[in-house]
Amino acid sequence: MKTQLAIVLSMGLAAVSCSKLSDDLPAPVTPGVKVHESGWLKPSATNFHGTVLKAENWDDTQCKQCHGGTFSGGTAGVSCFTCHAPYPHSVAFGTTRHTGYVDTHGYPLTQCQACHGTDYTGGAVEVTCQRSGCHADAAGNLKSPETCNTCHGNFRASASLTGTALLVSAAPPRGLNNDTATTSYHVGAHQNHLATGLIGKDVKCQECHSVPATALTPTHPLGGRATVAFNDTLARLVTGDGSVAPAPTYTAATSSCANTYCHGTWRLRMASAPGNNQIVYTDSVIEGAKASPVWTAGMADAQCNSCHGQAGSVAPAGHAAFAITACFACHGDVIDNNGNILNKAKHINGYVDLASNWVSHKMQ
Repeated sequence: MKTQLAIVLSMGLAAVSCSKLSDDLPAPVTPGVKVHESGWLKPSATNFHGTVLKAENWDDTQCKQCHGGTFSGGTAGVSCFTCHAPYPHSVAFGTTRHTGYVDTHGYPLTQCQACHGTDYTGGAVEVTCQRSGCHADAAGNLKSPETCNTCHGNFRASASLTGTALLVSAAPPRGLNNDTATTSYHVGAHQNHLATGLIGKDVKCQECHSVPATALTPTHPLGGRATVAFNDTLARLVTGDGSVAPAPTYTAATSSCANTYCHGTWRLRMASAPGNNQIVYTDSVIEGAKASPVWTAGMADAQCNSCHGQAGSVAPAGHAAFAITACFACHGDVIDNNGNILNKAKHINGYVDLASNWVSHKMQ
């Protein structure tokens, strides 16, 4: 009959030293279920519970008989959590259980390192987190649990990715809760801004976030909602000869941004425009629509007139009114006669880009 297992070795074993535990538990009793024999809590003993559990391939089925299905006490009245901070490991831990645990406990990676080593390749328990089927890419190449796309983005993305490619692979459609719907704030319009860049040039992660060096960087909001900081230049682009300096904001309660150059907080002054471009001005300035799009609203909040439009026209205020099918006459390098963006790099880029018979100029 197998030794009755009770206390399961876990990621946080090192968090509470076994030397502080009682050396022995009571002697076996008869008849019926036995309590643990002498040595069960001694790391040096051959029947130390960690050694026994490892030999059983971390099968904690018998532990549950006395300590309960959640290891919180059961009929024995003894919780495994008395000594182990993280949830005890089990056969299921590697497939489903630990993802929920690390999420609800704020991603305690230092506890993982305590037993599995600083590089997660074995450590004291000689069990690596980096193995095929676990922390590995689609080709089976091993990767650290601290890789950005471990928690969000494409989990099976190549282990060799670096720089911008790595950051793009870490952007949802898979959020922290494995959600993929754009109506979830974890997902929202990430891909429209990054990998696909539907209507403008691809946006860098650093444009909106302070990207941490590693998952253990103190500024990384492990288990929390990422801070939208608008660090880079696109959202804050100054226009109108210095008269418009956007002060971008993000409101988490409504998942919306405001006061960004990229969504219409900008101004062009006729006095600064090339002479032959001034004919489209109906006022001394042309101004964007100052949109406040909702992150989870999809393309409904990214229509042409939402960022640069006026009543009955997609042309911005102060600009002669035209239907979208006429924009190509002047902006033919950017848009076609059906309103489709031809060159994303020339849309929302800080310039007024025009066809060759007009003069393109910077929005300054």
